[in-house]
Amino acid sequence: MEKEAKTPRPIGLERVKKWLYAKGPGERSAGCVLCGSCYGHGPVNPMEDEPGFKSKCPPYEFYRFQRFTPKSRWLMAQRVFHGLDPVTPELKEVLYTCTTCLMCQEICGVRNDGYGPWDITVAMREEIAAKEGPIEAHRPIFDGLKQHNNPWALPKDKRGAWAEGLGLKKLGAGKSPTLLFAGCSADLPSGRAGAIALARLMKQAGEEFVILGDEESCCGLYANDLGFRAEYHRLQEGNLRALKGASIGKIVVACGSCLRIWRDYPKEAMGAVEVIHGIEYVERAVREGRLKFAKGVAKKVTYHDPCHLGRGSGVYEAPRNILRAIPGVELLEMERNRRWSWCCGGGGGVPEAFPELSQWNAEDRLSEAARTGAELLLTTSALCHRSFSQCRKPALPTQELLEFICQAI
Repeated sequence: MEKEAKTPRPIGLERVKKWLYAKGPGERSAGCVLCGSCYGHGPVNPMEDEPGFKSKCPPYEFYRFQRFTPKSRWLMAQRVFHGLDPVTPELKEVLYTCTTCLMCQEICGVRNDGYGPWDITVAMREEIAAKEGPIEAHRPIFDGLKQHNNPWALPKDKRGAWAEGLGLKKLGAGKSPTLLFAGCSADLPSGRAGAIALARLMKQAGEEFVILGDEESCCGLYANDLGFRAEYHRLQEGNLRALKGASIGKIVVACGSCLRIWRDYPKEAMGAVEVIHGIEYVERAVREGRLKFAKGVAKKVTYHDPCHLGRGSGVYEAPRNILRAIPGVELLEMERNRRWSWCCGGGGGVPEAFPELSQWNAEDRLSEAARTGAELLLTTSALCHRSFSQCRKPALPTQELLEFICQAI
């Protein structure tokens, strides 16, 4: 008997057609209502008790043209879907300036009735990638994913270098119910400190865990957010295969973007596997008495909520609970914090395609951090650390939060 063929997965605008008023009345009840809340210049969203700050959409605030708003991207996508407009270079510019900060998704009042404004941007990127391939600025990322299973094109013999000298066990060489998933940036300066600090904290807490080392592949963040849908599913399926039969019950990730993507994997495939960020792990270990803050750190600090860890995964209080528990630390909040946190400009392939926008975003956020009177900005995202490190005029020094915590253990 022939094996039944898999039903092709919809990609591009077909995947989100319900949000584009595609056909029947049921689908016409979903989609954008053109209120303008997604970029802060419309009426207060009736779904919200708290409207938040007026500055909500980074590309709009930078370029100051309405075509760069989530609402406009939806209108453009609708016209492309119905064959009224072609995909032009100008349209691509609008689509690829989105930093995937998820603010529009956070505030949209109709996002639970279909998809949301950010989904439309990603679907349009899928449409372009499927028909034309990646845009030139994102070609190296696409090639790196395809050839080396990571966006930075690091060959296999360079993966897992972050763990050298730490005495960690690799999956296969040792069995454990816990996996530390370091993320692709762990072998770059932007992510190395977080991965190393997390491994040390887990060892200090008495956790038995394994890593994937040079076998670790990308979680699929860039493939998903840049529209490389086939690559995203390939990477996702590879990661799920790595878990199968390994008796892994918990995955601790060092990167907020990895957390968002792993939590979006199909629930039926993940089963009962728990996925948490390192900062959630540390908070739990402190609460359970497995980690204790034995040293004080006399420092005024502020904390930057990474978009994918905060709005993307709902992790807001764990970092703050830990900082308040460290003796000597004074936490000073930025005006825009938690779900209203301003993006660093590091996501969505924007640093590669529109570096001036990314730079402006990061400098704006660092200036806000400096205004708190803090001596140090803490965050726990490789993308954010990369953005802040590339600022021409950094207003405040930054440090990986997990590394900072190690000073108090």
